[in-house]
Amino acid sequence: MAQNNSVLSDEDFLFSHLADYLDEGMTPANQQKFDQIAGKIGMADVATDYGIRRGRLQIEAQRMFLGEKKMRAIHELVEDDAARANHEAAEIDEVGSSEMKGSVIRFAALAAVLILIFGGLYTVFKPESKPTFNALNSLIYEAEVMNENSEGRLNFPSDKVEELNQYFKKVPDLSFEPKTMKALPAEWKVAGGSLIDYDGAKITVTQFQNVASGEKQYLFFYSGKLSQLPKSIPGNANGLVYQSYASSSLNVMAWEADKNVVGMIVGNRAVREQADFALKVIGP
Repeated sequence: MAQNNSVLSDEDFLFSHLADYLDEGMTPANQQKFDQIAGKIGMADVATDYGIRRGRLQIEAQRMFLGEKKMRAIHELVEDDAARANHEAAEIDEVGSSEMKGSVIRFAALAAVLILIFGGLYTVFKPESKPTFNALNSLIYEAEVMNENSEGRLNFPSDKVEELNQYFKKVPDLSFEPKTMKALPAEWKVAGGSLIDYDGAKITVTQFQNVASGEKQYLFFYSGKLSQLPKSIPGNANGLVYQSYASSSLNVMAWEADKNVVGMIVGNRAVREQADFALKVIGP
């Protein structure tokens, strides 16, 4: 396995998403990924354990609440009821003598309320922003799932590059122009393609299979910029500038295939081999 600049940790993913998992605030894809990782690394009970400990912490915090009697006893340690009544009377006199200040405060409060109202109206009626997705984690996860079992994950099974090119061109509402694949190197063949939709972010994927070994690798395209991925020291393969990453089992080579279009190859080959493959199949 080639050494790469960014290594993704399965445990980091679990621990950073524990609260969202318990509160059911994760997307279905990330929830499925959470369950798979937890089972894979022997931490299937981590969410249950975390929920139990969080509940115990909340109970202990509630026990520290001070009731009215205890608060009164604390106050009496500082001053008695008569002294406190005198202080309150003095405060009332001070408030009465600063009515002008109160008027200014009321005016500011009214202005703040109006700002909140108009801000809320803008939030409700403004155009809905385009949802984003974590491209690196999500597409590595998709490749891992298809490596285990690609049946049912490929919407368009085909062993012909021309048929896949036509399939991607007919995808409705795709936010980028599909890249046309060229003839493959002799040792590779296509097995099919699919469209992945992450809450509006549409990604095309093609599965390739090595003729001799049966090894699989995947070519993804999505609308975005290479700069949105984690920083990585760039590489250069005959003019194709790319960034490299790795998970515990897969290598990733990403490049700007077009303006605002990112290409990503995920598989077991060294990143430089992936870059050479992209040059042959897609071009610079």
